[in-house]
Amino acid sequence: MKKNSETKKDKDLNHKTYRPKDRFEGFPKDLPYWQRRIFEIIPGFLLWTLLLLPIIFAVFRLTTAYVIYMAFIVAYWFFRAIRFTVGVNIAVKRMEKAIETDWVKKVEELNDDRVEDLRYIYLCPVYGEEYNILDPSFEAWSKSDIGAKKIDVVMAIEEKKQDLQIENFKKLKKKYGDKFGSMQYYIHPAGIPGEIAGVKGANINYATRHFVEKLEKEGKNLRDYLLITCDSDLRPHEKYLSAITYRYMTVENPEYAFFTSAIHTFNNNIWNVPSLIRNSSNMTTMATAYTWVVEKTVKSLFTGEEFYTKDTFSSYIVNLNTLKEMEYWDPEIPNDDTAFYWNTMVRSKGTFKSFEVYTPTYSDAVENKDFVSTHVSFYKQQYRWGWGKIPFPIMLSVILRRGSGISLFKRTQMFKAVTEQMWLFTVVVVLTFGGFLISVLNPDYKHTIFPYNLPRIISYFLTFAMIVNMWTVRARRKITPIPKDWSIWRNILDILETFLLSVNMLTFNLIPHVQAITEMMLGKGKFKRNFYITEKVRKEDISVENS
Repeated sequence: MKKNSETKKDKDLNHKTYRPKDRFEGFPKDLPYWQRRIFEIIPGFLLWTLLLLPIIFAVFRLTTAYVIYMAFIVAYWFFRAIRFTVGVNIAVKRMEKAIETDWVKKVEELNDDRVEDLRYIYLCPVYGEEYNILDPSFEAWSKSDIGAKKIDVVMAIEEKKQDLQIENFKKLKKKYGDKFGSMQYYIHPAGIPGEIAGVKGANINYATRHFVEKLEKEGKNLRDYLLITCDSDLRPHEKYLSAITYRYMTVENPEYAFFTSAIHTFNNNIWNVPSLIRNSSNMTTMATAYTWVVEKTVKSLFTGEEFYTKDTFSSYIVNLNTLKEMEYWDPEIPNDDTAFYWNTMVRSKGTFKSFEVYTPTYSDAVENKDFVSTHVSFYKQQYRWGWGKIPFPIMLSVILRRGSGISLFKRTQMFKAVTEQMWLFTVVVVLTFGGFLISVLNPDYKHTIFPYNLPRIISYFLTFAMIVNMWTVRARRKITPIPKDWSIWRNILDILETFLLSVNMLTFNLIPHVQAITEMMLGKGKFKRNFYITEKVRKEDISVENS
């Protein structure tokens, strides 16, 4: 048996390519290296230009330009705070309605013949997770009201941890084998040339390709399958799949779209993690909900053309046939989440769409065995997420070439996505340190009215924006209810944790991302070949999760 396994691995390593045929390390295969480097430099160049703007204004004595820029930032932040609060509260209302809705009944009322043939693939990537991490997730999926018999489980196992995970699989199959439609696993060989280590993209790419081969040999229609990709710790609400099914059946051309929950929570262990990590996780949840309500599409005023701006995140569902058409995931780039969206958007000539439901999902926030190691793990996770900006230069390398087939409006929106994300990283830094830097580097600035008036005006606007944002505490507590036994003082501390947002935006939500984007700009390729696997702890148990 061992000999056969080794022979299969050698065959995979030597005779099969698991990356898209037209790509090399994510970029178009025929793209000259010097052009690729230009595209890799663009995000970092934008980021550092924006970070250094106060110094540039000071050195060149551009006082008026600095004041105008600061006024623009404050106005933008003020109106964004209002929109954010409104958007999050709308999302909560939709969540409450979605949880109360009988989606199975609504699906049945459609009388759509496609429903009977529709099946779901639960793709579960694992590395070093212990059984106690996996069991609650499998239990949650098995309780899906759409019927667990319609779900086929595919566990994607890394070769380095195969002994642990095969044993876990056997336990899970013994417990849930009669509930799911089928359960199988695939072992992803270590050391396939070119693949990134430490991210789940290569693992799920390998497993899905092999499962598709199996289905095709059996004569199955890939269009009848919806593939669920998520981290192994994710637990869906029991109505999640039925809500997705209803959405899938009622939108136009659903095969060329992805579907996900707008309420992506970290409720599994949110009250066990340190304050900064809890604050960042909660803000991720609310920011995701807000963007689905307010920013998911943009329409051209001149042509009426619509562009779907919401990209894939940690968990999403897509038609299996479309996944194959889009060449699955690229194992040579350090990101499998947002990269999938930008890849499909480029390959579909800008027509790929995104749709949400408001039934929640529940994941783990980063947690480790002690306070220090938890924050170290969180930094490493954010650093890996920082490398998630690699789809931007890849996308630019395609849309800026002749014959891309993508309209000017959609190409403009794609480029806007790059610049806006880089800009948002810098806003808090400029607001915090901009006034100090220009005062030190430009002595003439002190003799104007701006050093006195500008900070006061900024303070008024930002204070009001923070007060408005406090209204999101109510929404957050509906998404993530607080423990019932909390004292009044612990409730007050929870409210005050809202103000940690600025601290996070100057530390964990900034520094590791700047590090990653700068390394990409400088061509530090060795940093993106191997990534840390996020260590997560649930209660007293220690395990390693590939998330």
